[in-house]
Amino acid sequence: MTIDHSVITLSVNNDKEKLRLDTYIAEKCNISRSKAQRLIQNEQVTLLGIPITDNNHIVKTGKKYMVHLTCENESTSIEPNHDIKLDIIYEDEAIIVLSKQSGLTVHPGAGTNNDTLLNAVIAHLDVRLGIVHRLDKDTSGLMVIAKNEEAHSFLSELLSNRKVKREYLAVVWGTLSSQQGTIETNIAPKRGNKEMMCVTKTTGKLAITHYSVEKVIGQASLVKCTLETGRTHQIRVHMSHIGHSIVGDQVYGKNSSKSTKYTKNSSFIRNFNRQALHAYTLGLYHPKSNKYMEFVSDLPQDIKTLIGEFENIPKKGLPDF
Repeated sequence: MTIDHSVITLSVNNDKEKLRLDTYIAEKCNISRSKAQRLIQNEQVTLLGIPITDNNHIVKTGKKYMVHLTCENESTSIEPNHDIKLDIIYEDEAIIVLSKQSGLTVHPGAGTNNDTLLNAVIAHLDVRLGIVHRLDKDTSGLMVIAKNEEAHSFLSELLSNRKVKREYLAVVWGTLSSQQGTIETNIAPKRGNKEMMCVTKTTGKLAITHYSVEKVIGQASLVKCTLETGRTHQIRVHMSHIGHSIVGDQVYGKNSSKSTKYTKNSSFIRNFNRQALHAYTLGLYHPKSNKYMEFVSDLPQDIKTLIGEFENIPKKGLPDF
């Protein structure tokens, strides 16, 4: 089993006061809270050179915490899968940027049977790697994967500090009242269904999405969404929140009833079975050179066909969504 070591310094800002140490480390280092707790229990987190071993420790403004990010090589327990084709946009000794196809889960979990993106990347690399950020199974588009712990820590910190550019294209129901705007809410797991997220007034985490309408396409609109934060299902939840859910999204948009009612002449739209959401621009600073790099992934064919179908449907009787 390979062990990688990386030490990062976390400086606490005013907005992080009264946050538990394990929660703070998980958020800043882009790791699970359970992993953050293991680091704390193993004396891998220090303040002024003294280990902090209490998960309930409240971080203090102006203090600097040293985190010895020790990562066991999880790839030793994940089987490589050579049958999944990867669309690699860029690769060097530190990172891989790829365009994920719709329908592919990023990380192994219950019921995935070694048919995930991580299984495919391990087959391609045969080295330790780190998922910096994720896309939903049925969301396509650009992702960056770190090849080593140093690159992973660097990119995770960029992500935490909102210095990674992530722009998405989404086909949403209806015509938006404003050509551009910002959606700023809290997002938290839905009570009674932890698989779903929802907008909340006080609990949860701050989520900010900037949007602009690229064009109106019949009964729908093509919208660019830029993430300032990266919460689970953020764009899907936010677009549904403002009344313009993403076409194909059965979880947040009541898609079946909308497509049946408003697109009777298009079986393609009625049968479109994934959210029409694509991560098309990814901008980041390289972990080694610190040079800014930007990548673009064209819309996949299924979303292009979807747009064409909407353009061929008359806009008569467009409802208020």
